[in-house]
Amino acid sequence: MTIMGKSNSLGGSICAYTPNTILFDGKNGDTKEVNLKKGYYYIRAQGAGGGGGNCGVYGVGGGGGSGAGFEGIIKISDNLNNINCYAGIAPQSNRKSGEASYIGDIIKLGGGIVGYTDNGGAGAGGSLTISEQLQITSCQIKSNGYSGNSVVNGTTLRSGANSVLTNNGGGIAKGTFEERCATAPGAGGAGGKQWDLDGGYGMYGEVKIQYLKPKP
Repeated sequence: MTIMGKSNSLGGSICAYTPNTILFDGKNGDTKEVNLKKGYYYIRAQGAGGGGGNCGVYGVGGGGGSGAGFEGIIKISDNLNNINCYAGIAPQSNRKSGEASYIGDIIKLGGGIVGYTDNGGAGAGGSLTISEQLQITSCQIKSNGYSGNSVVNGTTLRSGANSVLTNNGGGIAKGTFEERCATAPGAGGAGGKQWDLDGGYGMYGEVKIQYLKPKP
């Protein structure tokens, strides 16, 4: 239920939404337009992870980077209407970077970059961009994505980058194809190995927006 811009008889603010209302909880390509009325919101979001690089004839592909992440509480001082929110996709094909997730122009959480081929370098983590108009009250995580791991001469057992929100889920190098795929949202896939060429998939991004209480 939405109550627009009034105060109660005691002079306090009336909630724009019922406290703890979830305005958006999306993943893997979900999108929604929301109105961020004055008040405090819990945000948890990250971009999608990059895939692992394919293997050439002899080498091992580099690990994919993870998506940028943010978890914390923000304050909206002026109503922001018609904000388009999107949770990025980790494309289910080889050698693809993860898509960015975003909350309008307020927060953009870049996706992880795909790893390079055949003893190549690792993919970089996604970049976090936060608008100056956003007021952060507190945050547990405010980070660019992690870079994946390089594999030198096929000898180093490394994984795709872990999710910045959960610090796990990166794909495991030299495992089966399923093990090379990321297992946590935002994490990167591991590179392909000799004679088993395909890099693992990264995992999708996510965005959660929850209304907490009115602005005093």
